[in-house]
Amino acid sequence: MNNPDGKKGLAGIMITSFITILVTTIGLALFISRIGGPGGWMTGCKVGLIAGVCFSAATICNSYLYEKRPMALSAINSFYNIFGCVIAGIIISVWPK
Repeated sequence: MNNPDGKKGLAGIMITSFITILVTTIGLALFISRIGGPGGWMTGCKVGLIAGVCFSAATICNSYLYEKRPMALSAINSFYNIFGCVIAGIIISVWPK
């Protein structure tokens, strides 16, 4: 980022990003607590995968479709969010209660 104008608003982006990630992890925690069951890492992986594909990736792909963005960019951003949901699901499911 050599452009000084490119750094404007970076703090706001980081704070908003943190809040959206916090909302996502709270939602995953609610899903995992409602499922009950053994609560091992595999449960977190499955819940994270379902949430990542059904909510994050579907929403991203739908938005990119209407914005006519490249499908490769849609796939990259979708997999990034799916991976994040899976990791968050695993951490939440194995966290001591």
